[in-house]
Amino acid sequence: MLSQEIDRYLESLKSQKKFSEHTVRAYARILKDFTIFLKEDISPEKLKTDDIREWLWSFKESKKAVATQSQAVACLKSFGKHLVRSTVLKHNPALAIKTPKKPQRLVSFLSQKEVGRDKFDEGDLRARALFELLYGAGLRISECAGLTWASFNFAEELVRVWGKGNKERIVPLTKDSMEWLNRYRDFQCSKAIPCFPKNFVFSKDGENPYNIRKLYSDIHNLLRSTGWEGKASPHVLRHTFATHLLENGADIVTVQRLLGHSNPNTTQIYTHVSAEKLKESLKQAHPRG
Repeated sequence: MLSQEIDRYLESLKSQKKFSEHTVRAYARILKDFTIFLKEDISPEKLKTDDIREWLWSFKESKKAVATQSQAVACLKSFGKHLVRSTVLKHNPALAIKTPKKPQRLVSFLSQKEVGRDKFDEGDLRARALFELLYGAGLRISECAGLTWASFNFAEELVRVWGKGNKERIVPLTKDSMEWLNRYRDFQCSKAIPCFPKNFVFSKDGENPYNIRKLYSDIHNLLRSTGWEGKASPHVLRHTFATHLLENGADIVTVQRLLGHSNPNTTQIYTHVSAEKLKESLKQAHPRG
């Protein structure tokens, strides 16, 4: 029966596929919801594409988030693949189901005026050095947490970063980034916190890095202190970095490389900048603008 195949499938996710416990629990909830929708424990051979499509429609009608809908589709496709691999079915009934498209995200970012030099005072040196890496180099907060002093080549004005998927990239440093990093390092040394190449940059003892939640809080508080009322997260500064580059003439491929995006589509969320600049140019230059 279908319930027995679901149990075998979930067990295989844990033992063979090494799925995370979180994903296994989520898939278990999805398949339970699906079987409840069917109203009976049918034979797997009777499972049809229309059954899956109708359930997903009811899923959508219940106002589930697009990400949740996408996970449900992924789950049913994976379960269908399991049934084929187990020779229970000849064809995957979920294969024809399309994954719902994510709505276009609106990127939150600060204007160039809002990140002007006069907006920030001396404040917390750690927070300011962190700010300059997020905004000046477009780093992720997780990437900043893993930096050691050996990551920096101040002579060449570069930082070596290990991003998602343990992929390495080298990013140029701004003058402000280097200034505040040096001031922060001098402060650390004055407190007898070692700043040798092997030591972590953002650490209270050089040996153990601050956790990401602590660094997130630094940026949240810094942005709020300037009067910024939008989302006060580190990623807003990464968005701001990319947006300001495009506003000042950088091409999308360069921005993609600096951000460490392996998929060009990920960087496309910033094309709103190009579109706005084109609209502005048209209004200024066209006689009927």
